[in-house]
Formats: sequence, C-alpha cells, structure tokens
Amino acid sequence: MSAYAIRYADRAARCKAALTTPQRVSLEELEKRLSLNPFGAPAISNRDNSWSAAFKGGFITYVVSNRHVVINVVDLVAL
Repeated sequence: MSAYAIRYADRAARCKAALTTPQRVSLEELEKRLSLNPFGAPAISNRDNSWSAAFKGGFITYVVSNRHVVINVVDLVAL
C-alpha cells in the first residue's frame, strides 16, 4: 500500500508554520502515522467525511482522497 501524501490548505499551512518546535515535532510524528493509515489510531471520525487527530499542543482536521492517495488538512488548531 502506498503512503498517503499530506497537503495543507492555506490557513492550516500558516498555522503549521507558526508552531513551536515541540508542537512541530509532535505534528511530524502524527503525519508519519497518518500517512500510513489515515483511518487508524489516533484518527477520530467526525461523521461528515472528515477526520481529526491530536498532536501535542493541537489537532488537525482532514479529509482523505483514496483516489489520489492524499490527506488534505483543512484546519490546524494549536492549543
């Protein structure tokens, strides 16, 4: 199975760029797990075709395109 590519929408990309180093490292670890299985732990279904997953200091909301093997991050919230 191919790993999913991860793309960030503009707002989510700006939020990602503003993360602290510990948050960024935690997000990168999450991205590695999700790229292999965006529907497995720690993903949570939002029941509207979107998913959420937390990392240390925030969470992302994303949708998955199985046709293109892409995860599109539509929102990133740093806490």
